[in-house]
Amino acid sequence: MEINKLNQDIKKKYNKYFQQYGSVLLINKNNIIYNSKIISNKSKKSKIFPVIKANAYGMGVISITNILIELGYKNIFLANIAEGIEVRKKFKSLNIYILNCGQPFNAQILIKHNLIPVLNSLEDIKSWEYNSFNNASCVIHLDTGMNRLGLSYSNILELKKTKYINNLNIKFLMTHLAFAENIKKKFNEIQLNKLQKYAKIISKIKNKSIQTSICNSSGIWLGEEYLLNIVRPGASFLGINPLFNKKNPLKETVSLYAQITQIRKAFKGTSIGYGQTIKLKKDSLIATISIGYSNGLSRLLSNKGSVYIKNKKLTILGRVSMDLTVIDISKFDDGELKIGDIVEIFGDNKSLEKFARENGTIPYEILCNVDKNIPKIIV
Repeated sequence: MEINKLNQDIKKKYNKYFQQYGSVLLINKNNIIYNSKIISNKSKKSKIFPVIKANAYGMGVISITNILIELGYKNIFLANIAEGIEVRKKFKSLNIYILNCGQPFNAQILIKHNLIPVLNSLEDIKSWEYNSFNNASCVIHLDTGMNRLGLSYSNILELKKTKYINNLNIKFLMTHLAFAENIKKKFNEIQLNKLQKYAKIISKIKNKSIQTSICNSSGIWLGEEYLLNIVRPGASFLGINPLFNKKNPLKETVSLYAQITQIRKAFKGTSIGYGQTIKLKKDSLIATISIGYSNGLSRLLSNKGSVYIKNKKLTILGRVSMDLTVIDISKFDDGELKIGDIVEIFGDNKSLEKFARENGTIPYEILCNVDKNIPKIIV
């Protein structure tokens, strides 16, 4: 069944969710599988460690992890220890890497739940070396220009004077690209060169070659020289475009729907919604739909956004409120639509990428902000 084809059969299938929540988000498993194949082909011989932080970008970390395991992935990155504990309870043999272990660094809880830390500073390294068992696994994050997390060049030189990493099993060294989605950015090459330089120093300290990783989702499309040993794609599994101002090579997997909760005639000169921000210039047929800014439909779309019903583009009238929004359905004849009909927020008619642009943001933020109370269904 193709995503977003909400005919009457699908409406009936998800009717209980619309009744209870008003909104439904669908996640197309076949498109995740398709995207995984594209990512794998682009990654060549590099190992793929999916990043599914922030509750898998709001899509549900347990359900997305299940799909990734079915696809053969054995290593994942998560944002923090709390996410790691949640996933570890369900998946005992998965290798789970934690990007930000918090402060103060809690080695004991990492060990208890068999989580592999990314060490972002000399202090993290000292704490892990002191509190963990001999030859404890870890990843070391190197800062090559983001100025966000990771060891600086001076930190790396300091490692040469200490024994901090002597007893650590460094799985690989990683850094993060600042502008990976733009292949023309010279800064990508600068970061790659810095990573390789820093890796040589640390490999010499350890007296062995250590693997490296620089690619996020977009980085995989920069060229083979960036692939290195390990790549870390994340939202590309969900079909978020990894390329800047270019056609998306992936299939979007996520679509969001609401339903009509009321239909009425509104007369010329009357206003709609909070603040009376709009007065109708003519008699209109309007509908209230079961979604608002608490469910992922931003107030930025007030009086200018649009949704789709039966492939027709319909304008938002007035302010988007917390869980309700009014739309103009005058394109339809009176009686043609009815309460309970499905409204597409983004999907076949409007991509997530386009919806994000209308909101003045990026698809990542849209997905992460979709309310936790909206059911997310794998189809």
